[in-house]
Amino acid sequence: MFNTYQDRHGTFYLRLFVPKVLHPHVSKSKVIQSLRTKDRKQAYLRALEASLAFEKWVGDMKKKLELVDPRELVVTFPNGAKAEFDLDKPAEKLAYEDTIEKIGRFKEPIIVQKQVSATTPHEGSRYRLLDLFESYKVAKRKVFAQASQNAYFPRIQKFIEHFQARGVIYIDEIHKPEASDYREMVINAQDSPLTVDNYTKSVKGYFDFAIQSGKYPFENPFANLHLVKKSDRAKHTDSWLPYTKDEIQRLFVGEFEAYKKRFPKPDLFFAPLIALTMGLRVGEIAQLYVNDVYQENGIWLLDVNENGPDKKVKYPSSIRKIPLPSQFLQTNFLEYHALIKAKYGEASLLFPYLIKTASNGYSKNIVTNWGKYKTALIKIDTDQKSFHSLRKNVGAGMVDLLVDLALRKRILGHSMSGDITQEVYGKEFSLENIRSVLESLNWGFDFSKFQFKFKSEHALGRLVNSKAIHLRREAARKEAAKKAKQ
Repeated sequence: MFNTYQDRHGTFYLRLFVPKVLHPHVSKSKVIQSLRTKDRKQAYLRALEASLAFEKWVGDMKKKLELVDPRELVVTFPNGAKAEFDLDKPAEKLAYEDTIEKIGRFKEPIIVQKQVSATTPHEGSRYRLLDLFESYKVAKRKVFAQASQNAYFPRIQKFIEHFQARGVIYIDEIHKPEASDYREMVINAQDSPLTVDNYTKSVKGYFDFAIQSGKYPFENPFANLHLVKKSDRAKHTDSWLPYTKDEIQRLFVGEFEAYKKRFPKPDLFFAPLIALTMGLRVGEIAQLYVNDVYQENGIWLLDVNENGPDKKVKYPSSIRKIPLPSQFLQTNFLEYHALIKAKYGEASLLFPYLIKTASNGYSKNIVTNWGKYKTALIKIDTDQKSFHSLRKNVGAGMVDLLVDLALRKRILGHSMSGDITQEVYGKEFSLENIRSVLESLNWGFDFSKFQFKFKSEHALGRLVNSKAIHLRREAARKEAAKKAKQ
């Protein structure tokens, strides 16, 4: 539907733009109207009715103000027939108004299109988002470092998938309002303003390429959409703060009963402990498979990799092996691992009941539950303390121990790019060395009390079955939507 969008609750809205010739005579150049429905067909009809009424108002205003700007409409009916209306001609205006009265008789939407102007690309010269993306990748692979490709390309891919899901195929269908709506969606999905800006910057580069190639004839819709000024980027770069020693005690010791109550599932229970003792990102923890936990030379480790279609890492340097320190081994994590291995096999997710989402991977529930738990206990700098702050604690702890920068980067999975000495002359750090560093971090509490237990013998099976039911329903819903489109 032209100029429509859905909010986060699924309600359809319609955007109507006042022609520039009328701007001096109105208080707003854009009108946003709720269509008061989540049903797509109903939204089509209401959007059509509002659009036709708006076009009538535009025509009446121009006539009243004696503005010369003939307005033509092309209306496509369900059977494919088309009719043109020139609102300046009385006979066609009557036919146009008659169409409005008959809207309710149609079971399927009527599509209203603006007459193609000189500034709108002709159908034959329109360019698909995906085709331009392929050209963009070919061009940028020659100038972007691999790390830049790994950062930029997935963001643009997500952008294209977002609009394809809404029926947008061509790049000329996207303008400033659509760009602003997309940024709003990213803001809701991301915590850091810098991350939001990185998304919009990536897509802006894609549109810059399209403009330079002569395949997008408008101004870049993602220009000037950044949230953080260039002069303020430095203070946002390290926006997440580690927890204080007192807060660590409060989170893991002082409210232990609250910890167990808030985190009744293995992923919720073990993920904060893994982040605190090994510095893994939440996404790296949630996507672990059973066969990512194993022994090498007698040392238990977590293997962070992208070996699987549902796994991804932030950077190539994120691929690493992290040994389990002795503190963490005091929990019953290995017993839990053995249980999942025996019950579901090595090819299973370590937390086999997790459901992957488009924006958060497998980690959504971990982040959400930790956020609620933390908010109840932490009152100072709460906006800058999150699940990610546990990883910050590992980094800060290593700085206090004067651990070499290269080894800190290796443990945290940060890039060595630009560090010529380490890249050329450095060697791989041994698991013993890494484990020694992690075991030197003192968290001030007894890990042996963290013994996870399911509430009942069949609790795990119910979680896994619940996931299977959810996936079947989702598959059925998609199939139904596909048939409805056909």
